[in-house]
Amino acid sequence: MPPNPYLLFYLLGFALAALLLLWECHRRRYALRPWLLLVAGSVLLLILGTKLITLSWLDWQHLLQPAAGHGTAQRSVLGGMLGAVVGIAVLRRWLGFGRDVFDAFALPFVLGLAVQGVGCWLVGCCFGVATTGPGAVVYAPGTLPFLAQVAQGHIPATAAHTLPLHAVQLYQILLCLGIGAVLGLTRRQPWPAGSRLVLTFGLYAAGRFGLEFWRDPLGDVLGAGDWLGLKPVQVALLLAASGLLGYFFHSIRHKPAFGTCAALPTAPPRRNLLGAVALLGVTALLGPQWLTLPEQLVVKSLLLPLLVVEVGLLLLHSTAGQRLTGLPLGLAALCLLLTSQAPAPPDSTSNKASRTYTSISVGGLTGRSKQYYESPDYGCSGTTFPISTYQQRYAVGSVGVARTMPVGRHGTLTLALDASRGRSLFRPLQDTIILLRGTPNLNLKPYQGRASLYAVSPYIELANPNYFRLGLGLHMGAVAYDHLYEPRALTTVTPQFLFEIGKFSTLYFHLSTHYGLQGLADGTTTVGVGSGFGLSTFRLAGGFASVNSKTKGGDGAHFEKGFALAFLRANLLLNQRWTLEPYATTNFNDVYQLSLQTRYRLPSRKSR
Repeated sequence: MPPNPYLLFYLLGFALAALLLLWECHRRRYALRPWLLLVAGSVLLLILGTKLITLSWLDWQHLLQPAAGHGTAQRSVLGGMLGAVVGIAVLRRWLGFGRDVFDAFALPFVLGLAVQGVGCWLVGCCFGVATTGPGAVVYAPGTLPFLAQVAQGHIPATAAHTLPLHAVQLYQILLCLGIGAVLGLTRRQPWPAGSRLVLTFGLYAAGRFGLEFWRDPLGDVLGAGDWLGLKPVQVALLLAASGLLGYFFHSIRHKPAFGTCAALPTAPPRRNLLGAVALLGVTALLGPQWLTLPEQLVVKSLLLPLLVVEVGLLLLHSTAGQRLTGLPLGLAALCLLLTSQAPAPPDSTSNKASRTYTSISVGGLTGRSKQYYESPDYGCSGTTFPISTYQQRYAVGSVGVARTMPVGRHGTLTLALDASRGRSLFRPLQDTIILLRGTPNLNLKPYQGRASLYAVSPYIELANPNYFRLGLGLHMGAVAYDHLYEPRALTTVTPQFLFEIGKFSTLYFHLSTHYGLQGLADGTTTVGVGSGFGLSTFRLAGGFASVNSKTKGGDGAHFEKGFALAFLRANLLLNQRWTLEPYATTNFNDVYQLSLQTRYRLPSRKSR
């Protein structure tokens, strides 16, 4: 599957901005840890701002209702500018930064926006009005400009492409690069702190005011209208540009300039840790309604390294010794619970039993998912047209053998090999399948009703029976038809991963991806906590899960209410040889998985 161009450049824009912000941190001699927290919080509010500004009055009323579960795929950078300013203004005071931090965001903002504009240009969101002038662009069937022109009667549905349009996305890229050039040429000017971001936003508002004359109202997520020949958004832009540029020229004439700030002292570890935990918690609470997976990745890539550093420093500098050791570990487990994906079956090997043995396993998996036939990508204009869907039901059986050997005083090393066989059944969820992009090279098996599944799965695991498990492996074969948007896409190789840490009889954290049966038919990632409740023969874990049929290849075009799933997994040691491992996950809507696996530990030669 080729990368989604809008998503690719959307992430590249954030990546470039993050690199420039790190360079600004070094150049201005800021403390890195509070700076990462400031950047992450500002980026989070920028993303939310891009979406909140697109809501109508009725949307806001619905948003304020309890359990509304509202979200939007539309975006506008104008709301992101407001959100970023609010984030910087609030966090800079709490973290002890001066007003000059506003200026550090000016150049990264416009250059990151320029990169993201390439994605808008490629997919056709924010498109322009028709033109016969030079430099015009045309778009293929299935794109938002094409569907808009068909709906308006400008072209027939059988047309090869749209009418030529103004390339307003490229105009905006040139505007951002021009603002970046102004910032570069004036970098040595002794202007007051904060004035460069004011200049940046003022110039952008003025340039965007002009660009709106060439933008088609149907491609504008802020809506259309006519106030004395201007769009409502143009009136707001004109007022904003006048106010910002007026304030800028007033400040550089009447306010004294401030020199470059000296290096700031490092913020207290507990303050940085508290801020990182809070932002990760907010990210988890917002969920897929407001943050797509790539957007969550952007925020977490800034916060998780900070979290690890702060936990380590808190452990090193703690004066209470072991009494406080559980605090940072508990916070780290909580953050991973809020941001990752959950557990798998525990190892019930007793310390008294031999650590050298062979075991065999038999298991089965059944489940259901809902997926899309295609994904028209409308970029920051969101999704406008309904897409045809189908339901997949699957069943898989598995057998396996494993050899466990001692490592060190208490550890074990397990080598395992499983073989699985099953099938998937496909059923369209509507009478007529509509493909907005024409007739792609779809796999015919969904239309025929079934497809075979099979896999060979090698696996290796290093463990301490009471405290730790780390496992790696592969599933190879016809593993799954679990892409969100591509019925023709068969997964042939996928990794499996397992990580558990804690005291298994009391409380432990568990993270797994495609582990065991949960890697087949519809790959699942889970994160959660578990406990043996003081017993050595029973464990129960629960938490959150995500399945590939809701996320794999996703571009944020569709908001899925069933994105987050709940799961439960138990491990019951019936005697010293038999282990039973039931598992269930569901979103209580259109996805569920049920599996049951039993393991039998063969008697050793001595016991025979």
